[in-house]
Amino acid sequence: MEQKIIRTLAFIARCSAAATAAYELASLLGLTESVWAAMSAVIVSQERLHETHSSLKGRIFGTLLGIVVTIIVSEVAAREAASVALQMAVSVAICALIARELPALRVAMWTCPIILLAVRPSVPIVVVALHRGSEVILGALVGWVFHWGAETLVDAVMRTMPGHLKTSRAHR
Repeated sequence: MEQKIIRTLAFIARCSAAATAAYELASLLGLTESVWAAMSAVIVSQERLHETHSSLKGRIFGTLLGIVVTIIVSEVAAREAASVALQMAVSVAICALIARELPALRVAMWTCPIILLAVRPSVPIVVVALHRGSEVILGALVGWVFHWGAETLVDAVMRTMPGHLKTSRAHR
């Protein structure tokens, strides 16, 4: 029972701290939509460290896929004066086709609207895409670091507890 309480408290602390740290770090770096860093730090965090690591990889590669697809579609659409709604439809459709076969990359579908809806006429889409992508990837990395740190701390605490049976490693 003590182990469950410790793990519950560690989960709460790491999620809260990761969201806050990601938000603050993104703000310090001058990223204008720090909310995506905070959200990504929480979204990437799973129950077990290997699951968080897998989530991190999918989040990074999916975000990069969404960035590339959105920029390409936007550049082609600009020549045809296509609406943002059409650009979103095409970008999400392309990413959905890929994510259907590679579900870990589903975040690519979310990345397209996040970028397209943040574009302002005075800012090139590449700049917007790099900012939004940086915020998401930064948050995901912060979330993983906090999970790894929490697991390391919980393992150390568990080793000091009387009657500890190497169960903390099994949690990973």
